[in-house]
Amino acid sequence: MPLIHLSRREMSEKAWKWRYKLQHFGDSGEKTLSDFSSSESGDSSLKKPDHTKKAPASGSPVVGGGRNGELGANASVKTLYEGPASREGMYDWVDYPPRQLSKSAAKAQDRVAIKVYKIKDLEKPIISGRFSLRYHMLEVQNPLLVAALAEFLKKQDVHLDTSESATFKHPFPELYFSYDDIVARHRTLDETEPAHPLKPFLLLLIRLLDEIFADTRARLRTLRADGLMSFKLAWTLFPRNTPLVSFGNNCEILSKVTEASTVTLNGRSMLVIRGNVLRFDGRGFSWEDYSVTINAFSGHRPVTELSAYPLEFHEDAAAVKARLTARGTKMLDFQALTYVNYSGIAIHSEGKNTSKHNVDGRIILDVVGYNRHHLAQGAREGSDPQSKKRQLVVGDGDDGAAHQGGTGSTTTNAAKTKRLSSAAQERNKQSMLAREAEDPLLMYMMPIVEGYALKNKLWMSFFIEDVAPMVYNDAAFDHLVYNEQQKDLVMSFVESHCGSGTATQKHPKAMEDVIAGKGQGLVILLSGPPGTGKTLMAEAVADRTRRPLFYLQAEDLGINAAALGANIKKVFEMATEWDAVILLDEADVFMAERHPQDIARNELVSIFLRELEYYRGIIFLTTNLYSTIDSAFRSRVSLHLLFNALTPEARMLIWRKFLDRLPPAPQAITKPLLLEEGEKPAPMAGKSEAGEAATARADVDEATPQITDEDIKELASWQLNGREIKTAVKLTKTWCDFKGYELSLSRLENGIKVTSPHASKTDHGQDTSLYDE
Repeated sequence: MPLIHLSRREMSEKAWKWRYKLQHFGDSGEKTLSDFSSSESGDSSLKKPDHTKKAPASGSPVVGGGRNGELGANASVKTLYEGPASREGMYDWVDYPPRQLSKSAAKAQDRVAIKVYKIKDLEKPIISGRFSLRYHMLEVQNPLLVAALAEFLKKQDVHLDTSESATFKHPFPELYFSYDDIVARHRTLDETEPAHPLKPFLLLLIRLLDEIFADTRARLRTLRADGLMSFKLAWTLFPRNTPLVSFGNNCEILSKVTEASTVTLNGRSMLVIRGNVLRFDGRGFSWEDYSVTINAFSGHRPVTELSAYPLEFHEDAAAVKARLTARGTKMLDFQALTYVNYSGIAIHSEGKNTSKHNVDGRIILDVVGYNRHHLAQGAREGSDPQSKKRQLVVGDGDDGAAHQGGTGSTTTNAAKTKRLSSAAQERNKQSMLAREAEDPLLMYMMPIVEGYALKNKLWMSFFIEDVAPMVYNDAAFDHLVYNEQQKDLVMSFVESHCGSGTATQKHPKAMEDVIAGKGQGLVILLSGPPGTGKTLMAEAVADRTRRPLFYLQAEDLGINAAALGANIKKVFEMATEWDAVILLDEADVFMAERHPQDIARNELVSIFLRELEYYRGIIFLTTNLYSTIDSAFRSRVSLHLLFNALTPEARMLIWRKFLDRLPPAPQAITKPLLLEEGEKPAPMAGKSEAGEAATARADVDEATPQITDEDIKELASWQLNGREIKTAVKLTKTWCDFKGYELSLSRLENGIKVTSPHASKTDHGQDTSLYDE
């Protein structure tokens, strides 16, 4: 049978081929210039060909064209057609067109309101040699019906050309989700305008859709009753504007569905659900694209086990809304540049590559800075019509009025690179809260905000839930062992720089340099041996003045001239925008004295000098080698604080400060209290030996460590710096807590011997600094 069928098809094709050639006898399929009308050309300067001259025949020599049969010698066009043996990507070209419908058959098809195309349903079995068929495509030709569908489909952001037929393909999601609107329109016409010409066509479409979706609806009723879903029908869960629950990196996200479609990639099918989430872009709150995929699966699955599912299926949808709305409301307070604490995972994106980082420390939330410095976005990006359409609430970069929604939203050209004023931030917040009362939107807020991690030194995206208020260490400045008057002098300079300070203080404008913009920074050089408090000075000043501390080392800026110039410009620009205090630790490589023989080092020093000259912010530079600093740097230093090696008196003060800061020992212990040799706890009536030990332990816990002033004086005779003292106290305390020991002088001295074995102990009054030569 297949051979006979194939033979008949070939005979039919050959008959059509010869019929076409007989009808077009003498037509070689080539077009010469005389076959083209001059009106077909868009160039009016082309002259109409002279038909009085005979065109060269096919295969005849052309004047100036070369020999007969030469490639491309004839001024003609040959048309070839896709042959019957062709398939996609591989074509069999023939010189006659495919067989066409007769004019009468074509007219008969054009008269129908709807064309239906069916194909073999390969998912169903073949019964008695017959294939089951399924609907593949619908073509709506009736203009009234097309116009009515165009109105319905606008809700799904699908736009039809009412002057042409409308085509829909399996599984017809546009028609499935518009079915209720179509039925409602027909019912309205039936009640108000029974004779309306659209009514019979709507009824025809409804009957057809009932037939198309009959099997789908029957299967959905059974599946949804059990809370299950198949991959083939999963698209029916996601009509436009459905609240969609999904789980991204380390967070729960609620998005608003725009469309769902099945795609096949590398032979694997997946359902791609596209939607929108709200996000702060530096100017205001706008809708942003967000997509989730559901990979193909066999059989059925509970809806709530899918990677994304409608909120209505959640067991406690109200709690989800409340929780995510509270999270979105929190985001309204992060429109400004904000200095906060963070503990959690953050996402770093570089082009198409993303990586996760653990961040535990202080960060700066700065969406505008992220756009400018990390994404390198300019002032006019985001001003295209599509972006404006997505804007929900937009505040001007200066102090203009907030604009709401729609394509009528306008912003200044530089709005995206300017930070919002406090008034604009408040208008944005109030506008969003006002909208919330009518249409809940805050639950769709993306739970991340961009900023900079000061410890990781990376621009990243942070999760709102892990952001905590800043906790400043006001005691650090008091803990600093340094001349009190000089400490007060440094604090006054920092607070008064650039007119900062308390609201009641008025500071005069800084004296301008001969060249505008030069010499307006506050450069503080901290020199001295390690562990004497140089770094602590910068940290304490930054905390006391409520400024971010931008801690940098030489490798962060680069130690080659090509990288240093660009990096330091960016760092200085960021620090100026944040009103941050820069601490460049161990800055010797950029300040070393220049020598004619070391050209590379000289270039680094020159670049750093030039950029430092024009920096307007506050920068602390630390060095252990003041004697090697280039003379040009010394002249640019505003304040020079010299940290000498610690005297015994200074060490006594540091020991006391660190011991006073120790937390109480743990209350719950499993080992008896161990005392120094010769010490015996007083007997306690009515107590067992274990009970007495526990009581003694509790008494020690409640008391300050039994370290006397004489003990402190003894400890100060060890030649240690501040950092070494802190390490000895910390580790000895940990040792004592773990073993159940009492903190004592002998144990602290043993701690010194293992944490700083190089240290020596001097007689009182005969102190020799480790750093003295």
